[in-house]
Formats: sequence, C-alpha cells, structure tokens
Amino acid sequence: MACCLVSMLGLSTASTAAGPQETGGDQSGTELRLMALTVDDLPANCTCRDLESWRQLTEGLLEALAEHGAPAIGFVNEGKLYAEGASLPEPERVDLLRRWLDRGFELGNHTFSHPDLHRVPLAEFQADAERGERVTRRLLLEHGRSSALRFFRHPFLHTGRDLETKHAFESWLEERGQRVAPVTIDNAEWIYARAYDRALDRSGTDAEWLDTAARVRTAYLDYMLAQTAFFEQQSRKLLGREMVQVLLLHANRLNADALDELLRRHGQRGYRFVTLDAALEDPAYQLPDEYVGPAGMSWIQRWAWTRGHRGDFFAGEPEVETWVRDLADG
Repeated sequence: MACCLVSMLGLSTASTAAGPQETGGDQSGTELRLMALTVDDLPANCTCRDLESWRQLTEGLLEALAEHGAPAIGFVNEGKLYAEGASLPEPERVDLLRRWLDRGFELGNHTFSHPDLHRVPLAEFQADAERGERVTRRLLLEHGRSSALRFFRHPFLHTGRDLETKHAFESWLEERGQRVAPVTIDNAEWIYARAYDRALDRSGTDAEWLDTAARVRTAYLDYMLAQTAFFEQQSRKLLGREMVQVLLLHANRLNADALDELLRRHGQRGYRFVTLDAALEDPAYQLPDEYVGPAGMSWIQRWAWTRGHRGDFFAGEPEVETWVRDLADG
C-alpha cells in the first residue's frame, strides 16, 4: 500500500483501483482525494445515558462505515466503561468496543478520563493514558490481535504548552510503541452534536424539537463539507498540493444519524477512504510540528505555524452558525 499511495501522492490526480486499504466514494470524474476517518470518545459521547441509546449510536456508526466500505479507527476513553462509582467496567459497555473489533476496525488510546495536558502535570497525564489501555488491550488479545495499541489521540488536541512537555510525552509514547494520531480536518463538530442532543432530549415533550434536530443535522453536514474545502485549500497553500487528510469525528448521536450522508458527500468530492496507516504514508506527516500554543488545531495549521506563518494564513475558516451555538449552550 505504501508504494501505491506514494505514487498517488506523486501527485497525479488520476483515479486508481481501490486496494484493500482504500475504498469508497463515487468519483464522478472528480480528482482523486484520500482521507482517513478517526472517531474519538468511544464508546459514546452524548447526553443519553441508557445502554440502549449507546447501542443504537454504536450500530449507526458501524453501519454507515460498512455501507461505504470505509476503514476507521476509534479512540477509546475507558473511563466511559464504568458506571458512576463502580470499580469494574460494565460488561455491556465493553461489548460496545467489542463490536468495533468484530467489524474489523482498529482501536486507539484517548486516555482514561479525557484529561487536558495543558492543565495537568505530565506524570498525571501519562498515568491516565496508561490506565486508558487496560480493557482495550484485553479485547485486542481476545480478537487474536497484538495487545499493543499503535495510536494515541490527545484530548482537545492539546499536545503541550511547552516543547519540553510535548517532546517528553511523545518520547514516552514511542517507548510504548505508540504514535500521535494527527488531525488535518479539525472542526467544531462537538457544538453541533451538543445542539443535536439538546433538541432530541426535548423532543419527548415537544415534537417540534424533532424538526430542530433535523435542521441541526442539515447545518452540520453543510458545515463539515465547508471545513473539508477549507483544509483542502490550507493544504494547497502550505504544500502546493492536497495531502491525504485525516478527519476528526466523535462517537455521538449526530454522527450515528448523519455519517452515511457525510461520507456520501465526501465521495462526491472524489474522496476514497483509507486506513490511518496508509494516510500517514503521505510525506507531509513528516513535517516538523513545534506548535505549543493554547489551541488544539489541525496539523496543517501546526506545520504552517512552525514555518512561521501567522495571521492571514489561518483566516477564512467556516464558523458555527449563531443559532446552533445558542442551542448548544441552552
């Protein structure tokens, strides 16, 4: 795959037949684009707390991925496997992770309790990250895979407020056989997801809120495609070409209901979906990242910041509509 992918990046836009690690998408004469899908906050991140809603959420995500033949990696917060005050994970919640592995997807580490590296000491953050691997490692062995997790995703995309902390944590990961999972198409999806949850939660007492939820879903899809177009442009500005993108998503009810359409629209833009491994074969991912500011942002923007770009380079990113923010905050 690496050889094939590099030849694609050599920056022909001619379409090629899909191999075992790249699938999906109605090309419709558009140029070939490649994207890896990453899903944070497994097993679920929503206002719903009942197990049946979590099951439906999980199945919605997995069915959409299967429909498009799209590889994906899910990043786990193992703290979500525990009921409040419990000392052992709930077997039914663990089964939700098992479903991802049953379908052939990969799991990565997103820490145990989703701490912020910009707010907690490095040693505390490392301990939480280590604790966040225990159940997942057991499940990997159960499925006949190596128990070694290969990828780590920083909560909030916060990678450290100083280079010493940033590099120390990356070295710690490397010693454990893991690497940071970058994001190139960052977004404010979580705001739409919160607004969607609030609308759904209110629909039990007022059916008109279902119409509001549908409106949020439509706005979300438009926003996400605008974000993709923006980071395609950012890639061209920085690299002179479009790189293989890594899209950030979360395991929420909004994506359970909208992912099929989201992937279809990306397919219409010429995207085919590849594993994270395959995406990272793009030479762009070897660029230095020395960003240590307060933001959690796209690696395209981190590479640009490292090269000295400021101000205008970052302008033009789509904004969340005010009514969506107001609903999310309400």
